[in-house]
Amino acid sequence: MNGGGVVGPDAVGPLGPLLGAGGQARVYHAPHAVLPDVPGPLVYKRYKPGHEPPHGLVGVVARRLRMDPATRQRLDRCAAWPVRAVEEGGVVRGVLLPLIPDAYFADRVLPSGTPVRTLREVQHLFVDPARAVRLGMPAPSLAERVLVCRDLASAVHLLHRNDLVFGDLNAKNAVFRLDGRPCVMLVDCDAVRVKGAAAVVRQLNAPDWEPPESVLSQASDRYKLGLFVLRCLSPGPFASVARDPARLDAVLPGEGPRLLRAALGHVPGARTTAREWGHYFDALLTGTTEAAARQVAPVGCPSAPSGTPGWRRHPGTGRWVPVT
Repeated sequence: MNGGGVVGPDAVGPLGPLLGAGGQARVYHAPHAVLPDVPGPLVYKRYKPGHEPPHGLVGVVARRLRMDPATRQRLDRCAAWPVRAVEEGGVVRGVLLPLIPDAYFADRVLPSGTPVRTLREVQHLFVDPARAVRLGMPAPSLAERVLVCRDLASAVHLLHRNDLVFGDLNAKNAVFRLDGRPCVMLVDCDAVRVKGAAAVVRQLNAPDWEPPESVLSQASDRYKLGLFVLRCLSPGPFASVARDPARLDAVLPGEGPRLLRAALGHVPGARTTAREWGHYFDALLTGTTEAAARQVAPVGCPSAPSGTPGWRRHPGTGRWVPVT
């Protein structure tokens, strides 16, 4: 290994089973690859001929290696980050990544009776809770959804304060877990770019996740984070394509509606930051903000979104708690 985080194929060793394949690459278990700075097993993402990334991947790998140990550990918890570029004959052919932990997978039975094991992608959070239960998918409570939003905001803030742009934040490239404290892990991180540098893989917009502007940046990340908050906290009909912040007016107390409108605004520099979302959700979950003191719409209000009834003050503690 050199200081830039590049290894040869010998460091990968014999490959294990194929774990997945897409248009640009195949992902294999890499049981013989061991790195001193990466706890746990690794996978090898090998790009198909003609889809090899430019050398920007080395910079994304190096950015992690230059982090202090505490920051690097935080990144490893919240992102399946490229940990080494794999080079053959002077060309980057693939990348080593940490194996996504089992807690981010779900075992369920399809209506046909076929058992399947799939990643618990955040798109599952947009489905009507009653339908999710029928399909064997998770149907988290409102409090769990807020914790997921809080964790995603923390992950985006970590990237932004390290001068990184995630770019293609969408319904499939973040996964979540509900055991213990609900949290999120970002995946497909080889499309991340260092702020001011070209993207390793062209940064795209998934359908229904396009920001108003054409250039992807930290501001477009903030827009897409706002879309996620809107869709995660208002599951049900049309949630996966929702863009109207009024959908959450009956759900978010205090500064929430204002933050959401700012996040989804057309002025990139005025959008709510991930850090601001984090502070808001912390205050909402702990009841430590005076801004959360406004009365929210009661359960059954016609404007309240399906499956997300809102919050109320606990008479004993004064904290905001989900209406059940």
